[in-house]
Amino acid sequence: MFGCDCCCSVSSLVYLVGLFTIASKVIPFLVKKYKGNKPAELQEKNFKKDTVYLYQFPGTPTSSSLSPFCIKIEAFCRLHNIKFERRNTLSERGSNNLLPFIELNGEVHSDSQIILRRITQIFKLKAYPDEQTASIGHAVDRFIDNHTFNIILMGKSTVFGKCVGVMAGDKVPSFLLPIVEFLGGKFGGNMLFTRAATSVGKFKEAEQRELLRNDLLQLQTILGKKKFLLGEEPTLVDCTAFGQFGSHYYAVPSARFYLHDVLESSEFAPLKDYAERAKNRLFGNEFCDKK
Repeated sequence: MFGCDCCCSVSSLVYLVGLFTIASKVIPFLVKKYKGNKPAELQEKNFKKDTVYLYQFPGTPTSSSLSPFCIKIEAFCRLHNIKFERRNTLSERGSNNLLPFIELNGEVHSDSQIILRRITQIFKLKAYPDEQTASIGHAVDRFIDNHTFNIILMGKSTVFGKCVGVMAGDKVPSFLLPIVEFLGGKFGGNMLFTRAATSVGKFKEAEQRELLRNDLLQLQTILGKKKFLLGEEPTLVDCTAFGQFGSHYYAVPSARFYLHDVLESSEFAPLKDYAERAKNRLFGNEFCDKK
């Protein structure tokens, strides 16, 4: 009754609508069931010595990845001139059943915090210039990734359908994109909000905006007149901060929410300039997902 092309389109639609739900819930579960407690198997068998293979969520034409934690790892590698290769994936997972994970010299490391510690240890790097700066940087880093990130997710959940639409791209006929965006926004957006609310609490929209604005104000106060958060040169915490800006502000320009309004206001011009400066310093003109 229906032609083959129609069937293919419907199949693509179903696949794309469930893209993020499957990637974050079903696939990790199946991978864990399949692998059990076996050591993670190397994906890159013929690896190059001292090259970081970064397994990450794909990006967009304006962002290297949709994940702030993946962006953070790449930014740190770039900051310290460490060789790396992106490996975009939706199916592979690290030992914690999440992305990102890396392979380095035949070993697998998962979770962005652990990954950065291992890279720092293996390459004998200094993430910060001294111990006091390191302590401050660690506190700000955790504040950004644990609180600011989840408050941002709450706002982003309202426009998540547009993100799904960008991911769909030319994979489905154009007439199906509005449906993809609607269903992806409904289910994926609810998933984002629930995750964030579980982490930091459930807030009304006005309260979310108040909390996000306060977080950004604190970051801008920490920045002060400096070029970067803790000095005139970027450190690990700048990689973390830019991971959030890169994923939520730059990745899908059409998916505008309160973060865009705040950053583009005159009051937060210094913080917006900082985000641009960090992008240029850490990525140059390569902050995109090159196909």
